[in-house]
Amino acid sequence: PSEAVYIRDEESGAFWSPTPLPIRELDAYRVRHGAGYTVFEHNSHAVDQELTVFVPTDETGGDPVCLKQLRLRNDGHRLKRLSVTFYAEWTLGDHRENTRLHFVTEYDNQSRAVLAYNRYHPAYGDHVAFATLTPAPHTGTTDRTEFLGRNGSMPDPSAMKRVWLSGRTGAGLDACAALQVKVDLAPGQETEVTFMLGEAASLEEAREVIARYRNLGAVDKALKSTQAWWDRLLGTVQVETPELSVNLLLNRWLLYQSLSCRIWGRSGFYQSGGAFGFRDPLQDVLALLHAAPRLAREHIIRAAGRQFREGDVQHWWHPPAGIGIRSRCSDDLLWLPFAVEHYVRVTGD
Repeated sequence: PSEAVYIRDEESGAFWSPTPLPIRELDAYRVRHGAGYTVFEHNSHAVDQELTVFVPTDETGGDPVCLKQLRLRNDGHRLKRLSVTFYAEWTLGDHRENTRLHFVTEYDNQSRAVLAYNRYHPAYGDHVAFATLTPAPHTGTTDRTEFLGRNGSMPDPSAMKRVWLSGRTGAGLDACAALQVKVDLAPGQETEVTFMLGEAASLEEAREVIARYRNLGAVDKALKSTQAWWDRLLGTVQVETPELSVNLLLNRWLLYQSLSCRIWGRSGFYQSGGAFGFRDPLQDVLALLHAAPRLAREHIIRAAGRQFREGDVQHWWHPPAGIGIRSRCSDDLLWLPFAVEHYVRVTGD
């Protein structure tokens, strides 16, 4: 994994993760996937742990931040002194091996967040990536070598054997985002820690997004809103067949995957590069004609903009610059007229 959550008992020094990776304990894990969110559940060291991961989603795609809400409850009979550490490795481009020499990190006192830039990125050089915690972190670092240690690894990072992190930021580092907060739990007491990881077009936008989710109540509200949005979209069409497994696929999961993975994530079993393809997404958006016709219309227009005067089209491209390939694949040419005709017939637009 390229990111992780660590929990440490500050008295015994034992540390673990609430997810099966990077540190898998013998105690059981339960992972539940819903539309727009995933929940990890684990109970060990007399601490009940529940980690909910989601991206706030609405009609326009939502805010550019991933939220991870960790709930902890002391199931023991003694005070628990814990630290919670969030760790993430930056990519800020196509492959980390190509970009990691160009990262510059800093700590923003106003938002209490670690910021990261890749000024060499041809399209997003002015964008700022950010990571922060609620409550505000007590200590942190952006030095990946410091965090993992020489010959260290994510299952056994050097930072988990030290009380504090150095706070180091700047250029020339093998950069990461590592933030730590200390929490004390009396027997039966519960608390929450929220991690934010995102990217914005400017520092001002990043600060606005962070401020929006600083309040723990705002995170709960965003989760409920995200779940409700997906329920409305995925409940537009309901199919009933004699086969229960077919009903489960048709009524929620196939449509969810078409939008979240293929259209918004631009990913797939063998293509995970983040590019738009000309052929496949035109097929994918046809599933949205009843549930989200506006999104289908937007993509049809987007694809129409990738035609050449000679009659062929761009086989795939990366927004915003349109970098891609012009391969003259013959089967691309069928899908734009087919999708337009089908869209007009279904919607009347």
